[in-house]
Amino acid sequence: MAFPGFTFSADAQKTKSTTNSSGTFNNTTTPIVPEWASSLTQGVAGRVGGLLSGDPQSLIAPVQGLQSQAAAGAANLTGMDFNYDGAADLTRGAARTSWLDPHMSADTPFASGGKAYDYVDRYLNPYLNQVVDSSSADLDAHAGQVRAQQSLDLAGAGAFGGSGAALTQSLTEGELARARASTLSGLRSQAYNTALGAAGGDADRATQARIANAQTALQDRAQKVGFGFQGQQQQLQAANQLYQLSNAHDENLRGNIATQAGIGAALRGVDTETRQAPVTSTQQIVAMLSGLPINLFVGQNEQGTSSQTVKTSATKVGGGVEFKGS
Repeated sequence: MAFPGFTFSADAQKTKSTTNSSGTFNNTTTPIVPEWASSLTQGVAGRVGGLLSGDPQSLIAPVQGLQSQAAAGAANLTGMDFNYDGAADLTRGAARTSWLDPHMSADTPFASGGKAYDYVDRYLNPYLNQVVDSSSADLDAHAGQVRAQQSLDLAGAGAFGGSGAALTQSLTEGELARARASTLSGLRSQAYNTALGAAGGDADRATQARIANAQTALQDRAQKVGFGFQGQQQQLQAANQLYQLSNAHDENLRGNIATQAGIGAALRGVDTETRQAPVTSTQQIVAMLSGLPINLFVGQNEQGTSSQTVKTSATKVGGGVEFKGS
């Protein structure tokens, strides 16, 4: 059996020495990857490299047309100011009550009672002129006949010139006068009573007419005031309708703008997703590739040189025998 480094020497002295030396390792490890894993990894890497050459801003979709339209509509959203102004004018007009001043300051209608004497003369004259005067003429004619007949009777009795005749004539004149006075006064009284009745009817009708006129004046005033309040109420209703129409118009405009903005945002989101689809799909592929257990199919090949530490010792004994070993 050979022992490298073992020699003999004739030197008789015993001497021991030790030498240490160190070496270096130069190894190359090469992984062994299956073809399918290598090509798959290289393809994904090429796809990622292709994304590096693109402009990142191109992945963001520009403002969509409906969004621009909505922005322009929102900028021009001023509402129906003329309707609001009209509603305010109508409300201010309805708040004015100066038109009530003439009605409030007007005197209360007064209904005075009619007076019969104001109308008696209108009915008394015909009775006096026609009835009384005619009856007076008849009495005068009748008195003349009585006197003539009495004169004849007295003359036939032979007492025409005596005191008895005078007494008889005096009594006759007295009766004629009383009859005349009674008849004429009765006629005048009847005429006055008739006239007074007619005048009283006119006075009553005048009183009722004045009362009716006063009531009509009050009703007319109340009706005019009622019409004024109705007009104010209609003004307030018109103002409220204008206000509601303006609000509805503005709400409709805002709703259209919101709808346009929403649809534009959705379309822009679709466009953005379309633009980012390559990046998104690459990210998904990288994530799926990272999840594959490729390490299970990868081996390694090591190539290179190596050296190790060598320990050498020598012993000299007596006549110079030398042992070397390691």
